Amino acid sequence: MDKSLTYQYLLDKHGLTISFQDAARELDVYWERLRERCRSGEIRAEKVGRSWMLTTKALADYIDHGPAERPAPVPQGKRRKVLSL
Repeated sequence: MDKSLTYQYLLDKHGLTISFQDAARELDVYWERLRERCRSGEIRAEKVGRSWMLTTKALADYIDHGPAERPAPVPQGKRRKVLSL
């Protein structure tokens, strides 16, 4: 697997996941601006329960390649059903 220098740096410094505060420091932005970028899909992040999870890989991809491509919206009536266990 070809790792970018940015990803390797972030991985060594923060591990697999990174807090919004630490990621904001890396980007030199306020952490709420970073959260807005995640919410809009510019930076790939997952909402787990009430918290957001940001990986160092997603942050490195954003730094190296810019905003992520947003997935196309799912048309009404074509939404996937989520099964609960």
